Amino acid sequence: MKALIWIIVLVVLIGGAFGGWRWKIENDRKWREEAIPMKDKVARVPEFWTARFLAQRLQKTGKIRDTETFLAAAKEVGLEQVAIGGYILPEKASPRDLAKIFKDSPDLVKITFPEGWTAHKMAERLKANKFASAAQFETLAYPPGTVVSPLEGSLFPETYQLPVRGSAKELAQILQKRFGEIAAKLPKKAPLGRDDKPLTQREIVTLASLVERETSEPSERALVAGVLMNRLRKGMRLQCDASVQYVRERMAAQGKLKEGHRSRTYYRDLELASPYNTYRHKGLPPGPICNPGEAALRAAAAPKFSPYFFYVMNPSAGRHLFAKTFDEHKRNIRLAGQ
Repeated sequence: MKALIWIIVLVVLIGGAFGGWRWKIENDRKWREEAIPMKDKVARVPEFWTARFLAQRLQKTGKIRDTETFLAAAKEVGLEQVAIGGYILPEKASPRDLAKIFKDSPDLVKITFPEGWTAHKMAERLKANKFASAAQFETLAYPPGTVVSPLEGSLFPETYQLPVRGSAKELAQILQKRFGEIAAKLPKKAPLGRDDKPLTQREIVTLASLVERETSEPSERALVAGVLMNRLRKGMRLQCDASVQYVRERMAAQGKLKEGHRSRTYYRDLELASPYNTYRHKGLPPGPICNPGEAALRAAAAPKFSPYFFYVMNPSAGRHLFAKTFDEHKRNIRLAGQ
């Protein structure tokens, strides 16, 4: 009888221990699988990662409690490799939630817009990277029936993490916000133009866009801006090849020319009918011809004044030759082999 009692007690103890062990295992599993707060709003993947490498990164940054639980969830949803980009995270997420997020296309894509690009070229890059609103972005920059773009010049050229499914307006606002931050740091005293009137910010940006396209030599930017200001104050036509190339790019985008921007400007290009053609019209163009970077903006906001009124590119030196008079300018043209 005593032996039976001991057996019963032993069975109860073993059963209790087993039940306790199972309860602990189950609770531990739930703990590992439950949603936890995400410290970061965005997770950035700089290169293609395997699911295992991602799991290690997620554990290191406190987004999951262990890698194996995440890998089991990744296998369940079919996640093997993670695409480059930024992934927006919820306030709380479980390993399975995260596996689903990283299985989808990234929410943010890294895009670089070089200095001097037009909104048209920016739209082309967005299209190449499969942004949902690439076509709408171009329409927003160049509304049908308008001559002057409302966005050109204010889309700051830089590297961004942009929402691939964002609206055209949302994308433009991100670039314009950055432009605003840069513009706020420019010198407050504007240069004086015709009749000693200070240039408006819009005019400074337009001047900067010409400088950006006219020279790629950092040491020349402020000097080129000064030459253009000298011509403006004298009432001379600016005669910037860059403005003519902008006309070509816009006409090509509208299907009016087969070829857009090109490295050389021909005499026949100088007759293109457009208010942006500074060979035909005096003063600054009606708006920027590209989206200038910070260096060009600073050069336009604080031009280097000089006695020069002309410049021509010397291809062999990779720099411009500057002249005070038209006779000097003609001599420089011969020296440059133009």
